[in-house]
Amino acid sequence: MKNQLPNRERMKIQRQHMPERDAAQRAACFAEVNLGYTPELARCEAHRCIACQKPTCMTGCPVGVKVKEFVDLVAGGDYLGAAAKVREDNVLPAVTGRVCPQEEQCEGGCVLTKKGESLAIGHLERFVADWEMATGQVGLPQIAPATGRKVAIIGSGPAGLSCAGDLVQSGHEVHVFEALHELGGVLVYGIPEFRLPKAIVRREIDNMRRMGVEFETNVVPACRSSSGSPEKTSTACIRPMSS
Repeated sequence: MKNQLPNRERMKIQRQHMPERDAAQRAACFAEVNLGYTPELARCEAHRCIACQKPTCMTGCPVGVKVKEFVDLVAGGDYLGAAAKVREDNVLPAVTGRVCPQEEQCEGGCVLTKKGESLAIGHLERFVADWEMATGQVGLPQIAPATGRKVAIIGSGPAGLSCAGDLVQSGHEVHVFEALHELGGVLVYGIPEFRLPKAIVRREIDNMRRMGVEFETNVVPACRSSSGSPEKTSTACIRPMSS
């Protein structure tokens, strides 16, 4: 469903503030501070998008999320379709919607900043992912036919997960190997719980499993040449860590 509001009316809508946990509660716990949009707030915010012919928000996004298309789906109430559209380019919407510096990237390129505040792209990205969790549904992108090729990715940090998401969508068999016992890298070891709950990271990794990515923890590259230097890594070089 296309946004039918004329641009003049869209630009009158103020940016919707994301609800936050009360300061008194925050002082006594490490629960997440930002609480996320309701469907009503999300659709109101999505209607602010003026559907640029040349969406500079997309050029500002490092992974090229189809912002214009996914926001239009949110405006029309198709939240599952919006989540699937985001995952075509970004398999971690619940994560990036929380910790990605949108103000310097997609939102920084939003043309609405010429007259006021940018579209809350990060909030909308987070909303569609959280809506999935609340409803028990998952919007997954289409997976290309199997190519018969296998790819090993060493490390399950943001770069490894993003790479795995792109490769599995292209039809490759993807295996991610992690040296530690917890998947996610800096997402779980470097960001505090009140900013990015670990349960959110685990949920997004579970969604990647649904896409076909296989994960294995407690393994490290173990190939060495006779001189003691690392050899070319392959899946045959990966060994379980000793307990």
